[in-house]
Amino acid sequence: MIEFFDVNSIEAAKKTFRTADSGFRYGFIPDVFKENVYRELMATFPDVSKFKLVDKMYKVVGGAHKLFYVAPHSYVVSKNMGCWCHLRSLPPTWRRVLQESVSPEFMSYLSDTIGVKFNSLANFGHTYGNEGCVQEPHIDGAIREDHGEHPSTLATLLYFNESPDNAGGTCVYATDRKTVLFQAPSMRNGMFFFEQHTDAWHGFPVMPAGAERRLVSLAYSLEESPIRLKNSLFHRFSCVPSYKRAIKRLLR
Repeated sequence: MIEFFDVNSIEAAKKTFRTADSGFRYGFIPDVFKENVYRELMATFPDVSKFKLVDKMYKVVGGAHKLFYVAPHSYVVSKNMGCWCHLRSLPPTWRRVLQESVSPEFMSYLSDTIGVKFNSLANFGHTYGNEGCVQEPHIDGAIREDHGEHPSTLATLLYFNESPDNAGGTCVYATDRKTVLFQAPSMRNGMFFFEQHTDAWHGFPVMPAGAERRLVSLAYSLEESPIRLKNSLFHRFSCVPSYKRAIKRLLR
């Protein structure tokens, strides 16, 4: 049973999903979480003052600047391979939503609904932006030559602002990297998604004064054997990285 995501909202949004001329899928789902769930997630969003500034260029022809903040802990499948022990400090509702978002039931439903195949979590992480932050048009590493062993097939962005204003909303660009084909219409309780493709240029313009951008980046991959989150007690008690992190904390 899908408990936290609002299936009715997802179903209602299906008719708005789009396919680019080059064939990749993209779209937006408003009210993607049930309202009570959304309010709890928003109230317990991690402390952005502890986020780390990322200020660098993407490895794309002509370059592309990204400037925003990322949470101290994230999940990357090529590094963590199902281990999410470092995310267990998240508040209870966040942990349960993460588990639902990668449950076989939800992934199968979302995959069929959007029309993009995936079966595993590729990336999960909180990000934040404010005045001056930007993500110039780029394509993700998932489809560049340096994509690694577990490239994502679908990228989603889950927005957690109080206001529905779309300043900082992600855009899909034409291949000229200037023409906006689509922009997320709201930064409150919405899911923006796009299928990974060599023409899936995306980003967001420089954020104006007073604007904020709270979101979760959630990407999925298609694996020959699905990579599940490890929840067993055996794994939790035998997780070497967890012990290393504990030792580092004790030595500080």
